[in-house]
Amino acid sequence: MQKMAKDSPFWWDSGYADHDVSCMGGPSPEIFEITPALRAKSVIVELGCGEGRNVLYLAQLGHQVVASDISEAAISKLNRLAGALGVNITSAVAPVETFQSPAYLDVFIAHCVLHFTERTIWRPLVTELMDRTRPGGFHCFTNTLDQADHPIPEESLACGHKKSFSRGELAAIYAQGGWEILRSDHYIKWDSHPGIPIHSHCIEKVVARKPIGSENLSRMRAEPIKAAGVIPAKQFDNLKLGTQRAAAIEMFGWPSGGQMMTITQKTVGGNNQEAISDGYVREDMIYGNHGLQFVNGTLAGKYRYFTPPKRLIIRDA
Repeated sequence: MQKMAKDSPFWWDSGYADHDVSCMGGPSPEIFEITPALRAKSVIVELGCGEGRNVLYLAQLGHQVVASDISEAAISKLNRLAGALGVNITSAVAPVETFQSPAYLDVFIAHCVLHFTERTIWRPLVTELMDRTRPGGFHCFTNTLDQADHPIPEESLACGHKKSFSRGELAAIYAQGGWEILRSDHYIKWDSHPGIPIHSHCIEKVVARKPIGSENLSRMRAEPIKAAGVIPAKQFDNLKLGTQRAAAIEMFGWPSGGQMMTITQKTVGGNNQEAISDGYVREDMIYGNHGLQFVNGTLAGKYRYFTPPKRLIIRDA
């Protein structure tokens, strides 16, 4: 597998071929946030699942997972980690273009994968999955956008990034279909991965929910995170990943707002270093339009927001 990864045109295969390291970190916050609103034994579909940071967390909660990725190294690692966690999943090595949807689903996740397809591929797929999603289900997307001051990184272009999404395009499709747009975030993120030094992406993150209908499922709403204060641009640019939380607070003071996410069970990418760790503690500290993401007290990512940071919470009855 290591030799295959060495010869692979995809930069992510080097991280997936190493079954002992975290390639993409722990579960995404919005996946963590929607779990209280899911029906029991939901059907979860993820395309471009990678090593399984999202689907394995959901499988641990008792949901039924269907996951695919174009990377043989990723699926091999996913299956090994599923075995180590003691969960059953359905997985396949497959490109998006050949994906066969189940008859129905409750959650669709596509993080940093559909932008490798043309609009003529992803739009019909999204429409089909909207139709097959049960009432109260969620669709969760992350895509990288091409922006003048933060163009698509060369390593993504080399892997076939199609620049096939425009800001607001996905949300408009779901709004037109009568879905609730819970998040439509736009920001720049700086992070790193095995073999890839710190780099930046212009990100759009969309979470949409199909109308619940008469079913007794929890309703959700997006709550803005208080974001007063400021980090001077030069200090933000010079802040290095790996900085400790205490050092950041000493430099910038206590943040006015933030978000804490704690998972106590064994978690894929939970410490941003090992493939599986004992739990996951992620803290986002917000200073004005800047965000600092700490994993177990160590800076793992930096953000500059164009839209106000939010969290998803259960709506009061």
